[in-house]
Amino acid sequence: MDMLRVLVVDDEEIICESIKADFARMEHPWEYVVFTANSVTEAEEVFTHEHPQILITDISMPGGSGLLLVDNVRKKSSDCGILVLSAYDNYDYVRNAFTLGANDYILKPIAFSELQRQVYKLAENMQKSENLEMVKLAAIESTIYGIEEILAYVHEHIAEKLSALELAKKMAVSYNAFGRIFKEHTKMAFSAYVLWYRMELAKEYLQNSSIQIKQVAAKVGYKENPQHFSRDFTKYAGISPKEYREKK
Repeated sequence: MDMLRVLVVDDEEIICESIKADFARMEHPWEYVVFTANSVTEAEEVFTHEHPQILITDISMPGGSGLLLVDNVRKKSSDCGILVLSAYDNYDYVRNAFTLGANDYILKPIAFSELQRQVYKLAENMQKSENLEMVKLAAIESTIYGIEEILAYVHEHIAEKLSALELAKKMAVSYNAFGRIFKEHTKMAFSAYVLWYRMELAKEYLQNSSIQIKQVAAKVGYKENPQHFSRDFTKYAGISPKEYREKK
């Protein structure tokens, strides 16, 4: 485990930035990528797109309780480390936090030494779990889905929203293990592979002038955001879909 993805949630941006700065000065064997959010809604969007391995969240925030976030995250991920922050030494808060799946409850303001201790503890537990996952790799062919089945699934469902987290469940491995297995077999990260396959498939479709560019976008997974297709294709191919079609 070379990198840990962390999501810090607090309605006060200065607190988020302070905790982010604490991660930057930690002495550790890992690199940290720290995302921040100032509401439960924003945090859930970041969690869905970035798949953090550690969540650090306040409880009392306008627009939704951090405990609701804890509950939702724990339902989605059993291995995400969760630390709950609060300015209140409230028994009900503490009990609810642990009941919903938090790993620990920390009073604000949080000292750097305490944050570092808690993060190290979570990271060490993750490392142990990851080592167990490595043992599973030797028997990967016996999992519910193998990598060839996953690739076939990606190709067949390229027009749909594809989630590494959902595919990891199909393989009966953790999100992190799935990423390693996928990259080991394809030499590409999952998101990079999906983008590559979509763009190469789009090139084939664009050579057929009877298919509108908007239809091409839908066929390769951009039905809801065709403008994003043009942006991604241009970045990938160096020319716009229209220019590519005219050139061909």
